[in-house]
This record gives sequence, C-alpha cells and structure tokens, in this order.
Amino acid sequence: MLPIKCDVYQVPQGWIGLVGSDAGLLRLSFKPTPQEVTEDLSVLLERADPDPAFFDPIRQSLARYFDGDTDALDEIPLDLETAPPFFAAAWQACRSIPPGETRSYQWLAAQAGNPRAARAAGQAMAKNPWPLIIPCHRVIASDGGLHGYGAGGLGVKARLLEMERKTAA
Repeated sequence: MLPIKCDVYQVPQGWIGLVGSDAGLLRLSFKPTPQEVTEDLSVLLERADPDPAFFDPIRQSLARYFDGDTDALDEIPLDLETAPPFFAAAWQACRSIPPGETRSYQWLAAQAGNPRAARAAGQAMAKNPWPLIIPCHRVIASDGGLHGYGAGGLGVKARLLEMERKTAA
C-alpha cells in the first residue's frame, strides 16, 4: 500500500480535509468545523502523514471551484481501486452531471447500469468519499426535492447548486 498523506484547512465555506496518495485522492471531507472534519476522517488521519504541499494542486482546484470555475474539480484524480463496482459506476455517472444541473437517483442508477437500483444509487451518494468532486449535491429525488447531504446539510446543498447555477448562467 502506498503511503498516505493528509491536510486539513479552512475555506470561506467551511473546512476541508484531504487524504490521498500517489494513486489519487482517497477521501475529501467538507464540514462546517475542523472538529467535524477530523472526526469524519479519524481512522485515515491516524495512518496519514501531514503534507499540505502534496495537496497544492487539489487545493488550487478547490479554490477555483469556490471562485466560480465549476469545471476545476474535473481534473482531480481519485483513487477508486477499492470501490464496489456499482458505487464506482454511480460516482463516475454523478461526476458527469453538468454544474448547476440536477439528476434523479433513478437517472443515476440507470447510468450506473441498473435502472432499478435507485436506492443503491442513493447509498452510493450517501457513502460518497469525495463530496464536491463527486457532486452528489446535484442528485435529487424524482419529485425534485432535495434530500440528504452529509457535507453540511440541505442548506449547503442548496447553496452549492445556487452558486453553480449563477456561474453557469
């Protein structure tokens, strides 16, 4: 296994924690407080060496995203090696949703190869290790309602969608 590195830092929208290796980003945590980030990443942080410089390209991409460049996150490499196949397919499909647009869990399930697995697609989004990069905030219920967002709640989900819509307009 490759050595893993970590970084926890503040952005205007909250706190971000990054854990990764040379194979790509393993986890991203986006929470309101540094305590929530460290709790979210606790097991990985115990094995990781702090190395903020290692994450400079990712930090720059995230800064550009929050400054309105909604395509900036597309270039961040992710380590999907241990992901269950359906989850990996759902995460890849989610990454294809254009900024500021939304898709349903049903759509996501179909794109991941099983149109009858909307609940499993919901689970993939709930277990998304890379919020923002895998833009699960763009996935909504079939009735158009916002449901669940582990990276800060529905208010954060709504603000991210609004930010992206303004940028896309």
